[in-house]
Amino acid sequence: MSQWVQRDSRFVSWNTQEGITAIFTTRLGGVSMPPFDTLNLSFNVTDSPAAVAANRQRIMDVVDRKMDQLVMAEQVHHNRVGWVETADASKGAFRSADALPGLDGLLTRRTDVVLGMGFADCVPIFIAVPRHHIVGLLHAGWRGTVKGVQLRAVSLLKEAGIDPQDIEIGMGPSIGPCCYEVDDTVACRFDELLGAQSPLVPAREGHYFLDLWEANRAQFVRAGIPEAHIDISRLCTACHRDQFFSYRRDHGRTGRMGGFICMS
Repeated sequence: MSQWVQRDSRFVSWNTQEGITAIFTTRLGGVSMPPFDTLNLSFNVTDSPAAVAANRQRIMDVVDRKMDQLVMAEQVHHNRVGWVETADASKGAFRSADALPGLDGLLTRRTDVVLGMGFADCVPIFIAVPRHHIVGLLHAGWRGTVKGVQLRAVSLLKEAGIDPQDIEIGMGPSIGPCCYEVDDTVACRFDELLGAQSPLVPAREGHYFLDLWEANRAQFVRAGIPEAHIDISRLCTACHRDQFFSYRRDHGRTGRMGGFICMS
């Protein structure tokens, strides 16, 4: 059974099958100055590019890989997922402008690349298919969740001959249902999508608390992935100010954590 553990202040690890490294960083152990203190991994905020590069290098050292093996997605809050090949190595690693365009999901069979994405409240979804030597990473905010980024990833794996029973899922830290309040417009999208399984709890007039973990879990189960293969960290980024950045809590002026996965 996979699980989330923390043995280093800089990251939490998803302990899945041997030979797969999957980590989600905290805000600790970097060189960035406030309000990006200290381990900001995004070039898309007004942090010093040199600091971001230094922070990314520290994380590549953790996973024992080189910066030019890192591949990043553009992340546009949609549902497009793509396969990553060796030729994609370094895209988005040194600057955001050449990240893989239009994607919120990455899959690979290659051992010489590291899949990476930035997060500050959205759900990082790690995928492992050890039997077929495949890993993946998805970015699922409320829009990506409703648009089915998780279903698109499973569909691509099925097209590649993968049985959903062989897929393992790890959801890393993100904003939890304790802190994620949405209005009627967003709530209706989830009611339409999941019906009786709607992951909403009334908060106040016209507003609801949304459980993105449960929304994504329900979609994966519908796609045929065993519930026992879905592991959720249940760490809320908004609650843990000392450990994580949070876009909502910090009103947009904050850094980004990173999700990274690779195979040996």
